[in-house]
Amino acid sequence: MNAVEILKLIGRPNAYYPKLAKPLGGVSPAVLFSQLFYWQDKATSDLGVYKTRDELEDETGLSHNEQRTAIKKLKEKGVLIVTEKRLEHKTFYKIDNEKVNQVLSDFANSITQSSRQMKSSYPDLYNVDVETTTKSSSLYQENTTKTTTENTTNIIANKSQQPKRPCQFPDEFKPNDHHRDIAMNENINLDNEFVKFRDYCLANGKKYIDWNAAFNNWLRNANGYKKSNKPPEKFMTLAERNRAVLESMRA
Repeated sequence: MNAVEILKLIGRPNAYYPKLAKPLGGVSPAVLFSQLFYWQDKATSDLGVYKTRDELEDETGLSHNEQRTAIKKLKEKGVLIVTEKRLEHKTFYKIDNEKVNQVLSDFANSITQSSRQMKSSYPDLYNVDVETTTKSSSLYQENTTKTTTENTTNIIANKSQQPKRPCQFPDEFKPNDHHRDIAMNENINLDNEFVKFRDYCLANGKKYIDWNAAFNNWLRNANGYKKSNKPPEKFMTLAERNRAVLESMRA
């Protein structure tokens, strides 16, 4: 069973007037009032609509205790008339429309009066010169933009003036076209030399300010490294040399 089917089994939603929560003393009284108000024109008795506590719980979701508290508040406000027929075991609920009008009117007047008191207590909040406010806002925006631009420019300038520091081998460092030209001129394998250069720098913890320049020097000296890495010729005595010459002549 999916969520939609579950909602269908739960029943229809119950709507109420949220704005009545304050004048009627809370959400629960407003929910109960809204439901009873809905049934008023469907009542068959002059005493109002007959409802059991279980029916009201099914329709509003309010428990018996919540209903009891809500009914008490509505009766104190005078908007709800409750008639209990003990012999019949029935309770009738009737909305006093005149009292509802009075309660809502008093509530609206209190809001209006509070608003007037606020205006009189804080006239500066309500008597605002639109032109002055607009000018002030524009000036503030202009100053803020100017300050932000100046700060950004100073940061960029300071960064450009700071000397570069040596760093370790960058992960993104790769041979470029200039390196390829040097390798071609020196008649060396660029890829092999790059691997040697990288391993050498990582193994020895080398740090350079300009890694392109460092690799340029490596490539230019690559042939010299090869010559210097050749094993030294074996020292031969005069007798050994003569013997070697004779052997070569016999061959």
